[in-house]
Amino acid sequence: IGKLPAHTLVMSRRRQGRELALGCLYAHFSTGEPVETVFEGQSRRMTTDAETASYAHRLFASAVEHGEEIDRLIRESSVNWDFARIGQIEKNILRLAIAELKFCLETPAAVAINEALELARDYAAEESRSFINAVLDRVYKGGNAAAGDGAKGTDSESADGPPGIRNPQLPNEG
Repeated sequence: IGKLPAHTLVMSRRRQGRELALGCLYAHFSTGEPVETVFEGQSRRMTTDAETASYAHRLFASAVEHGEEIDRLIRESSVNWDFARIGQIEKNILRLAIAELKFCLETPAAVAINEALELARDYAAEESRSFINAVLDRVYKGGNAAAGDGAKGTDSESADGPPGIRNPQLPNEG
């Protein structure tokens, strides 16, 4: 087997860093433990090099440090969807991606969004990918969901929430 190209290794490291950061976010928001405590515990579970661990720590710390702003962006970009009803995995994928979009500017937006969708494919419910894509598209474009700024490439699943899950804020359609 030949040696992998450098760009492939970077992508693999970044993806591994995102997975570590996602695990840290899940642990942090589930337990309320401090960032450093969570990061130490989670990083022991995953073998990473120093560069990958540093990237994961920066993503995780940014998502927590800017948590109020990030959660506000999620709320504003989720049309008719109660924030409390968004699953923890989906919410943390959104937090991670928005932190990367807003605070890790060396990553192109399209890459950050695509990587979030890959994480969703691996860890979230299948029907959540369209929702995550629509929310991230609105955040990236600076759109206000209340103003009807739709996400391109999405359908009725968009930021109205994952299909098949009735939002209690919406009137009963049936």
